[in-house]
Amino acid sequence: MQIFQGKKPPRRIELPELVNTHEAARVLGRSAVTLKRWRHEGIGPNWIELEGRVSYDVAVLAEYIRRNTRVASVRAAMEEAREAV
Repeated sequence: MQIFQGKKPPRRIELPELVNTHEAARVLGRSAVTLKRWRHEGIGPNWIELEGRVSYDVAVLAEYIRRNTRVASVRAAMEEAREAV
């Protein structure tokens, strides 16, 4: 057990799992050129740019996929609603 006299213990920082544009494109089923165009247009998933290199957080890609998942029909939506109860 460490004792921190008069100081707060160091915080644990959760670092994102980063992938490059080509890996992100593979995850999303798009081309790297499409992701580049999306960045230029200000659409698509958020990205990180460090010293000119673009990366994507895997958690952000997963959330982007989740937000853009659509239910196939009204019937499917009704069935999902019943299961949630």
